[in-house]
Amino acid sequence: MMDHFLVCPFNEKLLAKLRQKAIVIHTNDLNIIRYIDKEVNKSNKLHAIKIQTEKPLSAVAFSEDWKNIPLAIYSPEFGIYKDFLHQLHLIRKLNVRIFLSSHHDFNFIALRILSSLNISCGLYFDEGPQNWDAINDLMHYAIYSTTKHAPIEPFDYLAFHYEPSEYTDYSFVYFDNPTKYLHINDKEQIALTEKDLLSNNFIDEGICSLDNISENKKYLDFTNIRYDIMLRMNECAFCPAFRICLAKFADLDNKNETCKIFFSDFMDAADYSFSRKNNNGNQLWQL
Repeated sequence: MMDHFLVCPFNEKLLAKLRQKAIVIHTNDLNIIRYIDKEVNKSNKLHAIKIQTEKPLSAVAFSEDWKNIPLAIYSPEFGIYKDFLHQLHLIRKLNVRIFLSSHHDFNFIALRILSSLNISCGLYFDEGPQNWDAINDLMHYAIYSTTKHAPIEPFDYLAFHYEPSEYTDYSFVYFDNPTKYLHINDKEQIALTEKDLLSNNFIDEGICSLDNISENKKYLDFTNIRYDIMLRMNECAFCPAFRICLAKFADLDNKNETCKIFFSDFMDAADYSFSRKNNNGNQLWQL
């Protein structure tokens, strides 16, 4: 039996069937955050609440009631800086990570601002074309900057967990890696990723099936997919940064000018962080 974290909507009937599970609630309702925390922790353990809002970050009404609740707020854009500053004192008190979309150019500046204000934050990749130069610049700031700042994901996660001889999947940051997270809906249908859940691509159904998920053929096939990519000998298989990208942008055209450059630089940065973490330097013998 593998003990996965479960990502699910807030449904009290579903939660009542679960016992002693680590739960990530996915919601767009900012008004029930405290209630979610109370109900989930009755018989399970709240790992985090993922809040997807269409509002700019500066328009989100943060609340004192959210203190000590683990929150991941996903907003499409930063919004108005002056409005954000009015809530800065409160936001700093919260147990929150703020994620902004990759589709708004100002968000790359905003994430530096948030990080410099000691607010943990991150970039999430929306569908469609990406500004790879801006992503690369943000990654360089996140990993190489000597100025004190809060973590920026997924760069901080990969730099911290990177092992040169292993695959490192930064999808953990987004609660979207099936080695640790499974997605389940109100009908108890289980999917490996959020995208699969939205596409009705399920691997099983029913709470009881969670106990044997490690024996599920679709689960095993997915966990071995990276090896299938290598065997297919496609463009991603020859990328020097495959072990950190894992073909997340396999559908992109012209990879040599887009994702390949970024992920190669990203892996260099991860190697740099790994070397710093594991190299104490030469030490003079002691008198």
